[in-house]
Amino acid sequence: LGDDARYALLVAALCHDLGHPGFNNAFLVESENEWAVRYNDKSPLENMHCVKLFDICKERESDIFSAMDKEKRREVRKTCIETILHTDMEHHLSMVQEMAALYLNETKACDQAAICGKEEPLPQEYYNILVKKPMVFMKLFLHLADVSNPLKPFSMCEQWAYRCLDEFFSQGDKERELGLPIGNLNDKGKVNKPGSQHVFINFVVAPLAKPAVQIFAPLHELTSEMVKNLTHWRNKWVDETHPPEDEIIKRDGEIQRWAKEAAELRQRVRPP
Repeated sequence: LGDDARYALLVAALCHDLGHPGFNNAFLVESENEWAVRYNDKSPLENMHCVKLFDICKERESDIFSAMDKEKRREVRKTCIETILHTDMEHHLSMVQEMAALYLNETKACDQAAICGKEEPLPQEYYNILVKKPMVFMKLFLHLADVSNPLKPFSMCEQWAYRCLDEFFSQGDKERELGLPIGNLNDKGKVNKPGSQHVFINFVVAPLAKPAVQIFAPLHELTSEMVKNLTHWRNKWVDETHPPEDEIIKRDGEIQRWAKEAAELRQRVRPP
């Protein structure tokens, strides 16, 4: 990525939740919120975040793109908008499928890049993959970062998980108050916090993290950390709920499967 693209991606990361009200898109649509009406129920939050970013940049003293010429501003704006809009979870499954297919089609090049030393040039075939679809990878980086709290050390992972769940429960209370359908993770009387994190990692984060690390091998520490967090959440879930043995066995099997995947991703990288 060039300097402008990297700058745009950093700005997008900083502003991707700008002005977030603490409710998700489903709530905005169900409650007929003004943003949902304005954006025809299509990514109302993400559209709003983009608008707020560029509204701020209209002011001379806060225009972080003022040093760029018109063409560069256009490209940077495009990158910010496309990557922020792609953080809508509606795009998650398609991103998982796209990354998995990309690795499947380019396995040889990605595996060759994985064994390159830090001072060695990347294989040309791998380099060609990177330069062919820069926007796709920028979308991947921002979306993966957006759901990455399970990929961080558990002391951070736990704090962010509980903050997110508090937000979900607050929305659930509002949904109950307004007579709206209560989201699956929003009912504080039914959701076990550690248990919900296993489901989130197993079905949402891990299926994206795996192909991301297959393509970008130096990120293998993320999947290794993810497995540690799965184990921490599993132990908390057992301590809090005392589940039946068959449920524990099933969950342990899922953790072991991801542990094997993480080990394989780690072992394909040449030691420094």
